[in-house]
Amino acid sequence: MLLWLALAAPAQQRNVSGGPLRPEQACYDVLHYTLHIDVDEAAKTIQGTLAMRAKWLAAQPELQLDLDVALAVQSVQLDGKDVPYERTDGVLHVRPAKALTIGAPFTVQVQYGGAPRVAKNPPWDGGFTWAKTPAGEPWIATSCQGEGADLWWPCKDHPSDKPDGFDLHCTVSKALVVASNGTLQGKPVTKGDRTTFHWRTASPIANYNLALNIAPYVELQDTFTCIDGTKMPVQFFVLPSSADRAKRCMGQFLDHVHVFEELLGPYPFRHEKYGVVETPHLGMEHQTIIAYGNGWKDETYDWLHNHELAHEWWGNLVTCRDWKDMWLHEGFGTYMQPLYLERKFGRARYDKEVAGYRTMNRTPIAPREVKNSHEIYFTGGGGNDIYYKGSAVLHTLRWQLGDEKFFQALRRFCYPTEAAAKATDGSQVRFVDTDDFVRLCNEIAGEDLAWFFEVYVRQAALPRLEHEVQDGVLRLRWVTPKDLPFPLAVPVRVDGKDHTVAMPGGKGELKVGSVVPQVDPDRRILWARPRGK
Repeated sequence: MLLWLALAAPAQQRNVSGGPLRPEQACYDVLHYTLHIDVDEAAKTIQGTLAMRAKWLAAQPELQLDLDVALAVQSVQLDGKDVPYERTDGVLHVRPAKALTIGAPFTVQVQYGGAPRVAKNPPWDGGFTWAKTPAGEPWIATSCQGEGADLWWPCKDHPSDKPDGFDLHCTVSKALVVASNGTLQGKPVTKGDRTTFHWRTASPIANYNLALNIAPYVELQDTFTCIDGTKMPVQFFVLPSSADRAKRCMGQFLDHVHVFEELLGPYPFRHEKYGVVETPHLGMEHQTIIAYGNGWKDETYDWLHNHELAHEWWGNLVTCRDWKDMWLHEGFGTYMQPLYLERKFGRARYDKEVAGYRTMNRTPIAPREVKNSHEIYFTGGGGNDIYYKGSAVLHTLRWQLGDEKFFQALRRFCYPTEAAAKATDGSQVRFVDTDDFVRLCNEIAGEDLAWFFEVYVRQAALPRLEHEVQDGVLRLRWVTPKDLPFPLAVPVRVDGKDHTVAMPGGKGELKVGSVVPQVDPDRRILWARPRGK
């Protein structure tokens, strides 16, 4: 999701994603979704049929899917036969007539439709956006990260279960184009005044990343040679009035891909496409079809595209199992922006970007308790910190590890093995959590760094750095929440010379004589600085 404005959402949402996994959903593993959906842009309604193929994992009297209350269910079938069902708020209860076989596949098909929830402030308050192009033609988009894909199709709305693939068949007026995830299967089929587009996603994908984008788009095409030599299709779907500006931005956008590949490894979905689609809302990291609404106005550095592209690695390639670890998406995605600026414009631009971070420090950015999407983004002021504080933690980790080990950690968190970096069959996609990253950093550092993450991501408050000069000696001391151990070394400049002060036991000192020392003058570490410093 977008940074900067993450807290712009209303205080309450009527729909959330994730949270504790209900037994009636833990009992099955989704293998594949196929969605046939007809979009009536004039009536602002949808009619759909969703088929979910899944594996039965454990005995339960019922299974549950999620579907927003704005949409009505017309029928439910289990393995091709009608089956009783009930609705309770946004939950669809399906009760098999006889027990399903553990380990066996089954298929649930749901016919549904109605007027889907309208996005009030997309993408932060999601749903359908029914807009008009500058020429007055329909311009439609979906966005649902915070609320979940059940805003517009029935699904198991939990981040811990991605389908291995997705087939989307979307029918619209023949003057319109549907841009979605994955690859277009054959040519669109027109019958009368309606055209159906079939898009197929061949890799595991988070539900909220499935997206409809509908407009009289024109398509800009190119080919990008990935770092491993793969020739990857490039597809930009833009409004006709934007085509010239989009063409001018394409080179910069592809340079973002190039730099991220150098830093992190190959673009994860190069077997499908790198896609960008112009949307009536600001943006979202929809897998292989980045939603972009920033106006194609900056041909030097477009922060919006840079951030959303970063999520193809941080969020779409590596995905948190629970919303509690969402800093792995947002903090890592945010940190790619100063890294890109450093590569293109020098360390001063990196430093300026990082220095602009403001943290709130009201809740931990990686709590150990299960969280839903609303809680991690909007409760207790934590939402802003999973972006900025998360990025600042990585900035400080870079100081702790040094560049060689730090960038090794980033690359290996994306691709833990050489085989994973080469894979294009979906096996490169995996779930992660904060403890996975801690273990990786421990391995690369050759020491236990649990103290670093315990203070920075498991606690709300920042550590304080007390320092004073007595008798020509600079004495430093870390003060941490709950008096947690924190031996982070501190950079100090004395008369133009840089020193690294070791802090065993959280304390350290340095002889400075009569010179006034500068403690962390280049802001290499994250700490609770006095105001104005």
